[in-house]
Amino acid sequence: MVEPLVSVVVPTYYRNDRLREAVESVLDQAYDRVELVVVDDSGERHAEPVAEGFADDLTYVAHSRNRGAHAARDTGLEHVSGRYVQFLDDDDRLRPRKIADQVDLLERFPDVGVAYCGLEMEDGTVYPPDPSVRGDVLRDALGFYDHPLTTSTMLVDRVVLDDVLPLARDSPGADDINLCIRLAQVTAFEFVDDLLVVGGLPPRSRGRSWGGVRGRREILRRYRDLYDEFDPTVRRRALAEVYRQEGRRRLEDRAWSARAILAFLRSLRYEPDRSPAHVGEFLASLFGRPGRTLAAELLAVARR
Repeated sequence: MVEPLVSVVVPTYYRNDRLREAVESVLDQAYDRVELVVVDDSGERHAEPVAEGFADDLTYVAHSRNRGAHAARDTGLEHVSGRYVQFLDDDDRLRPRKIADQVDLLERFPDVGVAYCGLEMEDGTVYPPDPSVRGDVLRDALGFYDHPLTTSTMLVDRVVLDDVLPLARDSPGADDINLCIRLAQVTAFEFVDDLLVVGGLPPRSRGRSWGGVRGRREILRRYRDLYDEFDPTVRRRALAEVYRQEGRRRLEDRAWSARAILAFLRSLRYEPDRSPAHVGEFLASLFGRPGRTLAAELLAVARR
């Protein structure tokens, strides 16, 4: 039987050093039927030298202006024809079995439209799949839970993906969450219990910026009616995460911030399942950026 074709779409924006590693990770897959398209969203063909180095292995498409990661993904989909689609952020890398193992899962479970896997960050922090996050994951996605449902960890059935296009209508800064919510409305999720993606930690990232805070707030507004279908703890969990993100951004901007402390306090107020880590982050914020940095380092060590 012929293996199904898998399309890999890599949007990139001024990260040529990381892009090269991302492309190599696709070409090193233990799965033969893969097509790869790189969409340069710089507006000035910045990634073209990297693409030329892999000219026989990928299709290079360049936007004439910066349009955002989801618009780049939409463009990439116009140039591929695979049965399954892998979106890969340009700062992430796939481990060799990623596509093969997820194709096997999707082929065995035809009612599942999304396969995801665990994530290991470059600093060693790990996010394994949560055994409870499978099947209907809409509640988890709406609650902004700390799970590895990201664009890079997922392999998506193209038929299912077509139901949620275009992606570019989503606001930037919460691309992963938006995509998960929309997919969760139309299909079931399942996971491969392995850390098959290495997540990058770039100095500049919309998801770890004020854009990420704004994007999460926009989701709360856009899906207001959807949140009303669930018990109030889902919205409260999402609000708690928004305020946590706000507190972190404020301490990145300033070494000490009363508004950051207030944001962490509000996060505790809304958090329905307050954990020692959440309380610890609030207490650490009282000592400003050094306290928050130490708390984050201790939590990362605990997750390795």
